[in-house]
Amino acid sequence: MSNFKKKHPAGAYVRDVHLAYLIKGARRTKGEGYPIIEGWMIAKHPPEDIFQWDKRNEVTDPANTAMSFYCNDVGFTPILNNPQKYVEKLKKYQCVIGLDASPYDNMPPVVQKSQIFCNLAVTYYFGTQGIKVVPNVRLGSEETLDSLDAYPKHHLIAIGTNGFTWSLANRVIFKNQVDLVVKELAPSGILVYGPASDYIFEYAKQQGVQIYQYDSFTMKRNMQRKVLSKERDKGER
Repeated sequence: MSNFKKKHPAGAYVRDVHLAYLIKGARRTKGEGYPIIEGWMIAKHPPEDIFQWDKRNEVTDPANTAMSFYCNDVGFTPILNNPQKYVEKLKKYQCVIGLDASPYDNMPPVVQKSQIFCNLAVTYYFGTQGIKVVPNVRLGSEETLDSLDAYPKHHLIAIGTNGFTWSLANRVIFKNQVDLVVKELAPSGILVYGPASDYIFEYAKQQGVQIYQYDSFTMKRNMQRKVLSKERDKGER
């Protein structure tokens, strides 16, 4: 039987389908191997405001604004597909909050872990490119709790609450997760995009963790509608 050698044309391009370059040089957690976000990558001070990526055209002061991805996953899929392309576009912001690809707890654990890995990998990559980041802590089911090893302790973190606290059952689960995050990471502060109820963040406040609350786009829009409604009512009197 003759030996068969597979030949590759000179200069052939091998597509990096797993975007392995994102975590080049990263330290990894034990077990799942999540890339570890380094403390020097993280912003030291909270921003004046936070916007979500799909509403970026409304940002008027990017130097004092954090850009987040607290929107439908479809809105930032192009970034997931080609993070390199967006580095320069994101550098104009004060900082960037880590990706928020959704690890819903009704997904199979392997899919949840893949989503969290993706969030961490893109966040790590942006940090290596000179962009100040604030890690977005996003958990799924109990099988994903070891991902907390990827975040440094005693630094700013971000949590999005929009849509997670409508039902009582979700509020209880979400509160328990926030409590666990605070216990494990002892953050210097938490940037909260959306409502920051005393119930959800009671333990964090008891531990002296500073909570920085930012109205979501939906909250801002609803407030604008209320103001316009009041002005309209006054004009009709």
